[in-house]
Amino acid sequence: MKILVGGMIFTGKEFIEGGAIYIENGKIIKVLKRKYLRKEAEIIDCSGKYILPGLIDAHTHIGLYEEGAGRDYTDGNEMTKPVTPHLYAIDAVSPHDVAIKKARENGVTSVFVTPGSANPIGGIGSVIKLKDGLPHKNVVKKEAGMKFAFGENPKFVYGPQKKMPMTRMAIAALIRESLYKAKYYDEKKKRKRDFETDVEMEALLKLLRREFPARAHAHRHDDIMTALRIKEEFGFDLVIEHCTSGAKVKDHLKGKVIGCVVGPAFGVSTKPESRDISFETPRILAKEGILVAITSDHPVTPLKYLNIYAAMAFKEGMEEIEALKAITINPAKILGVEKRIGSIEKGKDADIVVFNRHPFDLLARTEMVFIDGERVK
Repeated sequence: MKILVGGMIFTGKEFIEGGAIYIENGKIIKVLKRKYLRKEAEIIDCSGKYILPGLIDAHTHIGLYEEGAGRDYTDGNEMTKPVTPHLYAIDAVSPHDVAIKKARENGVTSVFVTPGSANPIGGIGSVIKLKDGLPHKNVVKKEAGMKFAFGENPKFVYGPQKKMPMTRMAIAALIRESLYKAKYYDEKKKRKRDFETDVEMEALLKLLRREFPARAHAHRHDDIMTALRIKEEFGFDLVIEHCTSGAKVKDHLKGKVIGCVVGPAFGVSTKPESRDISFETPRILAKEGILVAITSDHPVTPLKYLNIYAAMAFKEGMEEIEALKAITINPAKILGVEKRIGSIEKGKDADIVVFNRHPFDLLARTEMVFIDGERVK
């Protein structure tokens, strides 16, 4: 048994000062607001430190775009066919990506790895822990969302090829066409007439059955509205990715989406559709009661600085607790894994990071990181 004692514990809901966290067999077995030590335990003194749940990024391409590998050695986009719902990101995640170790040592313990945004329907993403070893051994949830993409990216990929989609109209049409095909396939399957298994349709049926949400890459507010219209037409669950201009349609988002994964905002706009890039967006959406997570969109911005991106949102007026939630419990909820990770509570996985200062302090460093109760830094 390990007991982390002292310091400021952020549970995912509130701060506890000077408490104790009991860890055994990879789980948190007790969280106390006072110190009560057992002689047979390993006592880890965290006095003067900040203790948080392991940080979570709800939108990355880590392992698909290996750091330093170059664009010719990436596995993030299948740019030969615009509709590929049956692809699994986990099948291409490289355990050799040096970014995994860098992120882990800076307190990021779990991520959602998703295909890129070249295709209107790109495939299925997984939640993994950033432990050493083969990625499929570290899966928390294999099917955590299906990537959709609206706007410029599919146009830039297929337009030069003179292939559909060359316009936003065609992007939406391809998504609708695929979903209608899936509904018709389901009817045939139920009747068992002229039926042959189609792996693409089987993947889309899981979306329509709400086994996981669509994860819609959408920067511009009109693209966000297109994603919302298609969601209403077909009845699936929806998460908006990036949501750069989401503040313009915040009233339409509330109650209609599981949440919004906002970012990357640390940098300048590199294309017209992201011109509204701002760290104010998380604050605006959160004040509307929308569940907000903050993303690095690694490797667009480095995953290892996830706490700094949340700090920037805090600087721009997001409440401290809400900004901390945006990199801990909120992404866990959006990913559907909040029963295991995202907060420091009895029964949850012992994924914990210890900072020497407040994690929003630019000088803050991680002193200890635990995944499943094992110290990895």
